[in-house]
Amino acid sequence: MFASVRQTFRTLTGPHGVWPAVSHFKKANIRMGVCAEGLQDQKKALRKEMKARLRHMSAEDMQAESDAICGHLLKAPFFTSSTRLGIYLHCAALREVDTALLVDAALHRGDAKCYVPLVLDQAANMRLLHLDKREGLTAGPPYYILEPSKQYADGQPREDVLEMKEPLDLLIMPGLAFDRKGHRCGRGGGYYDKFLSLAQLRATKLGWDPPLLVALAFQSQMVEHVPMAENDRGVDVIVIQDGAMAVSARGAKAIG
Repeated sequence: MFASVRQTFRTLTGPHGVWPAVSHFKKANIRMGVCAEGLQDQKKALRKEMKARLRHMSAEDMQAESDAICGHLLKAPFFTSSTRLGIYLHCAALREVDTALLVDAALHRGDAKCYVPLVLDQAANMRLLHLDKREGLTAGPPYYILEPSKQYADGQPREDVLEMKEPLDLLIMPGLAFDRKGHRCGRGGGYYDKFLSLAQLRATKLGWDPPLLVALAFQSQMVEHVPMAENDRGVDVIVIQDGAMAVSARGAKAIG
């Protein structure tokens, strides 16, 4: 992909840095469009394959792997030392790694705060809100994913990660496919990519480190290669049933 894009820019400027005729712009746009279309086709095929693999996993196997994954995380220094943790709430219908043990552990730690996702709309807008107790969660159609209410029980608005005065230390993310370079393929909604862009902007503005990005995956979700666009976000650590593996320099430092 990147080679094609570089060639496109050479076409745009020409060998002497002179802007060419309009027809050249049209040709360049066509090349870039074909490149993007090919990437989307690859992602679509990968998502189809991953969903088929997940359908073949039994409930017992998913729970066993989930328990092993959570067991590794609960002992990991990067989890136990984090005081502001973002954790996704798993969806059984989507066959995601079960995070209930992690959420409960974060809620019962006196020195930690747990933040969980709330989807705002279908335009990929999502927030991470503070969860003080499980009673603040409700589920609705179509997937019945547990989500926090916008207010605490006393009617006050929940603390929002994108508005709080301290940085998020850790974000635990779901996904459909991962590779050992840290590339992640989600379900195509773009919610995490958009949220991470906003979180990165805020961290940069305030001089904070961005959160350590940790993905949880069943063994069947690990693949040789995940196609990535320039705006797609990778992760730092992937945790599978065999343990945590660093897939970035920052991840290696976190694992130690």
